[in-house]
Amino acid sequence: RSVSRGLGDVYKRQEYYNPMNNLIELFGNHIYKTAPTNPLSARKKLCFAFSAAGLMCKYFPTKKLLPSRQFMQWAAADSAITPLKTGKNSAIVSLYLPCEILHSMGISTLFPEALACYLAAARSEQIFIDTAEQNFVSQTMCSYHKAFIGMVETGVLPKPDFIINTTLACDANHLSFRRAAEHYNVPQYMIDMPYNYSSGAVDYVAKQIRDMVTFIEKQGYTFDEAKLIETVEKSKQTLKNFNDILALRANRSLSDEMTSQMLSVFATHVMLGTDNALKYSTDLKNELSAVPEGKKGVRLLWVHTLPYWQDALRDLINFTDRCEIVACDMVMDAMYCNLEETDPYRFMADRLVRNTVNGNGTNRINATLELAKKLNANGIVWYCHWGCKQTAGLSNIAKSTFEANGFPTLILDGDGCNWNNVNDGQTVTRTEAFLELLENRK
Repeated sequence: RSVSRGLGDVYKRQEYYNPMNNLIELFGNHIYKTAPTNPLSARKKLCFAFSAAGLMCKYFPTKKLLPSRQFMQWAAADSAITPLKTGKNSAIVSLYLPCEILHSMGISTLFPEALACYLAAARSEQIFIDTAEQNFVSQTMCSYHKAFIGMVETGVLPKPDFIINTTLACDANHLSFRRAAEHYNVPQYMIDMPYNYSSGAVDYVAKQIRDMVTFIEKQGYTFDEAKLIETVEKSKQTLKNFNDILALRANRSLSDEMTSQMLSVFATHVMLGTDNALKYSTDLKNELSAVPEGKKGVRLLWVHTLPYWQDALRDLINFTDRCEIVACDMVMDAMYCNLEETDPYRFMADRLVRNTVNGNGTNRINATLELAKKLNANGIVWYCHWGCKQTAGLSNIAKSTFEANGFPTLILDGDGCNWNNVNDGQTVTRTEAFLELLENRK
């Protein structure tokens, strides 16, 4: 396909074109041209752009965001960039993998959704999505994983030491991780997830996590169980903090941006167990405690990933008293895990098996409904990200369930990564109408 499909041209076709994005558009077009012929140069430029954005947040913070949010902007960028630079001492992992073992062994982790988020923010994902589709990946596959495959097969993403994923929730994992492992010729380990929760299911997953240690040791790494226990304790404290944050948000409003919810997804998933995730959750909890009680505007509960780079939604939602996203269900998908479990392997296994996206789809629906009640939400946005079969397939059942329980629901189709799959005009029209509906109900 021609370079005319570069992100700059795609973005200029949008009704809500922002001239302030000229520089980013030029960068995206440059990556489109550079990646196929000089992948190392494209990688270095992406690393520089991501690093610069993170450092700007760290050293030149905006007054609009809480300090904890500013810190996490940098910490998340640093976590994503480190394995992107060389691939050394790194692993590619899936979103739901318990990464405490890797953190305790000093292994950097990279997961496709984070990588694709940063690509989209830099208007640089299109060349990688196009590459995947040209290499016979279906157009209907998840855009996050198409961007990941494209980065692998252009050579922009460096070779990791190994790949580990779970079978939890995401069908795209099975295809993209196996394909990447074959491309790099690196070992892959996969944790098989049982469908239903039981003590036996936790034992089954715990054994696989113990075997994961052996797998990593065979790649030349040294394991220290004491460090693992210390890392797991940080995970528990982080999750406890988020449960406290949930209670605080029930009666407090916060001028915030969509990006903040994605940062919290990082903290409660692949970054869980790190010092940065613990600091973020502790600081956010303390800052929210200082916010006076009181609710402003429309309170939205968001389900699934957020297209935080889409200006049409940013203009409606970011830093306004009219509405706020009080939570994203992905941040709280491990809210039912047993924080009192003393065995670190069973704790990680329990967190996986109890995850709200595991098993029957009604598990996620019921968990979202409970979350909406706890947060005093006025309405729910169910975001059907391109290629995600679970969210699309459950959308009508979810809407019926939520509305029967008094929560108006907007099913919003879009793409968390690919600019070609969004329609700003339609998004604004439908979201505006939904906000007006909720405002009239208050």
